[in-house]
Formats: sequence, C-alpha cells, structure tokens
Amino acid sequence: MNFLGFSTWEILLILIVPLIIEVPQVAGKSILLPLHELLYKLLSAGGKRENSEGKFTPKVSVIVPARNEGEHIQSTLESLLESDYPNMEVIVVDDGSTDDTYLKASHYATKPNVKVVRRNVASGSKARAICYGMLFTRGEIIIVVDGDTIVERNSIKELVKPLIEDSRVVGVAGNVKVLNRRNLLTKLQAYEYMVSMELGRRWQGLISGILVIPGAFGAFRREVLESLGRMHSDTITEDFDLTVMLQKTRGRLMFSPKAVAWTYAPEDWKKWIRQRIRWSAGQFQVYRKHSDVFFKRRLGLFGWIIAPNNVFMDMAALFIRVAWLTALITFTPITSNLSYAARLSTLIFTFYLTLEALSLFSATLLSQRREDLKYFLLAPLMVAFYRPLHSTIRLTAYVKAMLKMTVKW
Repeated sequence: MNFLGFSTWEILLILIVPLIIEVPQVAGKSILLPLHELLYKLLSAGGKRENSEGKFTPKVSVIVPARNEGEHIQSTLESLLESDYPNMEVIVVDDGSTDDTYLKASHYATKPNVKVVRRNVASGSKARAICYGMLFTRGEIIIVVDGDTIVERNSIKELVKPLIEDSRVVGVAGNVKVLNRRNLLTKLQAYEYMVSMELGRRWQGLISGILVIPGAFGAFRREVLESLGRMHSDTITEDFDLTVMLQKTRGRLMFSPKAVAWTYAPEDWKKWIRQRIRWSAGQFQVYRKHSDVFFKRRLGLFGWIIAPNNVFMDMAALFIRVAWLTALITFTPITSNLSYAARLSTLIFTFYLTLEALSLFSATLLSQRREDLKYFLLAPLMVAFYRPLHSTIRLTAYVKAMLKMTVKW
C-alpha cells in the first residue's frame, strides 16, 4: 500500500502511537455498541412490551440547585411540571442568587409539590446546595436537575425506571444534550455531547462502568446517597466524585438513553475554556481522592480496568501524544522539507478523521434523532481544531491540578 508517498511500513511507524492507544478503543465501541443494540432488538422482537404504568411508583424528589439562573429557571420548572411521572415533588434551591432567580421560582411555590427555598449567602458549591435541598425532600429517589436544563416529558419516568425495576441499581445517568445550538461553538459541543459523552456512556453502561452521572440530570437511590454522607464538596466536580463513591458500593450504575434533558452550553470560548479546565482539574482531584479504587479485587471491572483505563486514556495518553508529536516534528524539519511536512500532516489528519467518522457513524446509528446526521459536516473541524484545542486545555488543567494550583468553579 502506498498513500501520499508513504509505504505501509512508514505509515505504521508514523502512526504507531494512535494505532496502539486509540484504534482498539474507538473500534471496539463503534462496532460492538450497534451490534449489541441490534441483538437486543432481535431478542426482544415479538416479546411482550413491558407496561410500567401500573408498576410501583415511588416518591421522587427533584432538586434544582440554581444560582443566577433567572434567564432559564422558569423553562426548567415548566418542563418538570409537564412530566408524566405521577409521584414527584420539586425543590428549588436558590443558592444566594444576585439576580431574579428566587423571584421567578417563587411564582411556582403555589403549585402542589413544589417548594422554593433560599440561601441568602451562596454556599460556594453545587454540592452544598444539593445537600441543603435534601433537607426538604421526602422521596425515595433523588433526581438532580440543573437550573438551566429542560427535561423532556417522559424523561423522569425513563430515568427512574432502572431504579424501580432492579434493586441493585443505585444511580442512573440521564442523556444530556445541548439546547442552545446558536453558534459554531455550541454546535461543536452538541456534536461532542452526542459522540463523546452519549456514546461513551452507552459503552460504560454496557460494561457496568459509568464514570460520571451528569450533574445536569441524574437519579440516585436516597438510602445509598444518605449512607455516603450525601454529596461531598471537597472537589470541584461533585458529580464525578459521587459517581466514584457509588461505584465503591458495588451497586449497579446505568445509563438511560431515552431519559433526555436539554442543557445550555457555554456560548463563548472564554466560558467554555473555564468550564473544561474545571472539569479536567476536578477529574484529577477525584482520582487523587479515590486512589484506593485502583486494582482492588472487590471493585471488579471498575477497579481493574475501567478506572485505570480512564486515567490512561484521559490523562496519560495526552502526555504520550505530546511526546509522539514532538518526536515527529523533531525528525521532520519543516523549514527544509515543506512537502514532507504537508504529507505527514495530511496523513495524521486523515487517520484521525477516519476514527472520528467511525465514532460519529456509530453514534448516529444509535441516536433516536435522524437530524443528528447533519453533524457529519462538523467532523473535519472537530479533528483539525476542536479536539486539539480541547486536549491542550485538558493538559493545562492536569498540570495545574498536579501542582495544586487553585481552579475556581
């Protein structure tokens, strides 16, 4: 084989790092997930569809922590009140807002099963706001919904279904999508949520390895949450921290793709960078806090494979890729051989675009929405710009975390 003037052996040598690190992971998810979905449909075809309408419907408490969410809080509450789940209460926690969040939320306090509580001074963390809200709840299942998130009508029922049907399930991750697809940045994030997050959680759910039940939309068994001391505020990613704690209980964690919630993503690059630095630094904090999860027999696959693999792929592989690219640049003097540098860049871009297309194709096959096909147009930009920039930001965050530099909410 000859491609761009490179022989097969040259291509294998140049791409040896991503071939070893990324191809098995991407190919595994992209091929096995659609096959699993197809097998599931074949096995369930002709069977009786379960009717959950008459099933036991435990009390569900939805906590909405909100700080300066005056622009969106009404839409969030309207979506919750339209839910088809029959036994639900909503507790809004205004966490020291300086805008009209409390005023707008208070209009709903006259509704049955809606409470609006207020902290005059901000707690300083979402975890503390959620813990405060739990004081006013009565439900056996706790759901957390961000104050800028809109929940589809049947999503509460879909989210709690695994908790009702299987007593071993302790937490369920909702399927969070981007609502405000207004500019290029938000469209790229919508793409990322579908390909990286939704596809990733489908895979993690399949192997009982959910890593993050998203703070925007997730459900928990109350008794388990109480046994863990509720949510902790000693990291800046309380959702990831809680998910790892739930994994330690050896209970089952699941992903519910039909439990869809729509959230607002950052619309400018400065806010997006700040968010991603917080996410990555928080990830490092959580693994430092829970270093006892690694290679522990009692944690099974999560301790032996899932958590170590996440650290390797999300953290170690970043530094390996930097070393790989540095080596390629070092041995390819761009100024003296522009033609070779151009061919090398094209080879690497084509390779990553192929992997991207494979992931996107798989995600689109599994998506409930055919309009997601349009995201194929963004794939080249994701490969050439968004993902390299995101990797640089994550690398910066990990270095900050390792140096114990302060990363703000």
